Amino acid sequence: MAAAAGSLALLLATAVGAAAPAPAPTLVLVRDGDLYAGARRLTQTAAAESQPALSPDGTRIAFVRDGRIAVGPVSGQKRQVGPPATSPAWSPDGRRLLVGAEDGLRYVDAATGATELLGPGTEPAWARDGRIAYVRDGQIWIGEAAVGPGESPAFAPDGRFAFERDGQVWVGEAALAGGGDPSWAPDGTRIAFVRGGEVWTIRADGTDEQRVGAGSDPAWGLLAPPAPRKPEPDPNELLPDLDQRAPSGLAVTGTKLGFTSATDNVGLGPVWIRGFRLSTSTPTMTAHQLVRLRGGGRRIVPNVGVVRYTWSSSHTHWHLLRFQQFELRRAADFRLVLRDRKSGFCLADHYGLAAHRVRDFTGPRFLGNCGEGRPDLLTIEQGTSIGFTDRYPAHFHGQNVDLRGVPAGIYILVHRANPSNRIRERTLANNAASVRLRLSWRGGAPSVRVLRVCEGSDRC
Repeated sequence: MAAAAGSLALLLATAVGAAAPAPAPTLVLVRDGDLYAGARRLTQTAAAESQPALSPDGTRIAFVRDGRIAVGPVSGQKRQVGPPATSPAWSPDGRRLLVGAEDGLRYVDAATGATELLGPGTEPAWARDGRIAYVRDGQIWIGEAAVGPGESPAFAPDGRFAFERDGQVWVGEAALAGGGDPSWAPDGTRIAFVRGGEVWTIRADGTDEQRVGAGSDPAWGLLAPPAPRKPEPDPNELLPDLDQRAPSGLAVTGTKLGFTSATDNVGLGPVWIRGFRLSTSTPTMTAHQLVRLRGGGRRIVPNVGVVRYTWSSSHTHWHLLRFQQFELRRAADFRLVLRDRKSGFCLADHYGLAAHRVRDFTGPRFLGNCGEGRPDLLTIEQGTSIGFTDRYPAHFHGQNVDLRGVPAGIYILVHRANPSNRIRERTLANNAASVRLRLSWRGGAPSVRVLRVCEGSDRC
């Protein structure tokens, strides 16, 4: 126990990364066909971008590119969604966009791109309380009520309303300044607008007009700071590499679809997990990863997961939770339909199925039983050596999803290893695999037929 206590002290002394900075109020504008937030350039493509809109949490941005809506993380890759459209406006929960399409206002699912026609109109704005404003026949409407002539409606955080009319920015019945295309600051104190090819701001009471600079299409919102650059991989680390195999052995029992899952370690070192807790009054252990180093020694990666003692009729021992994740998704739009409720995995060297795929195969090291019958343990070790596979058969301790209520159709069954990406690996590119299947019902009983197997892809 003294050695374990010493290791625990080392783990507790390991520095944990600081929380990411909170999104900050930021004015995004268009300059020379690209999007800027101050001096920070958000886009740089050959296409002309316009009409930016920041998501409520500040992590994503939507805008118009080549006549269609592009959406994605502020500092990541964007993809075009929905039909040709303009003027994206985010829903208060950040799940949908409202856009002006050729046939009227359309909802667009920000994740899948699925659309739904709302009705006639363009230039939408979405208030925090759920109200929707738009332009139709030269009038601004809020819901089903016309409120007067104008364009470019914009809601303040507290529900006040700004718009453009006759070349001026208005709030309610007051004209504040010459210009148009208003956008409210996140705290509701100022309004950005465009005049003469430049962006200006003014207080909501019409005072303190200030020039920002050349640009157009101002969009004020919360903007997440750039993500810190990931450190370059340390060549001295002998990291594992989890290669997820596609689901196999599909078998229906009752209304449950069972499947065999298998994850190969084809890396340079083991998946080595050590769990700790301070006392038995804490029901779970914090999982830490140990990484072997070239030339000897090891490095600790703290807090990669949770280990919990699982009581089962078939086995009772300590499981690493969410080592794998199983999903049933609709093939048409990849929307999540079901997710497994499996409690976790006991990592051990039982199946050397990937030995032929690795160099320097040294045989098994993790041959324990994950503390079977020992719920009193304060520390536990488990893992997967290189060349070994963590394999669980269909229906074994949660290896299934319940199909009750799922309509007949085409679906994708996805298996993911290390779904939280917290276990350090050589690459995450091979952590998902899938099968495309057809689900049918007859006499209240489901049946499935595999249409395609996709090793190495979650979108079969």
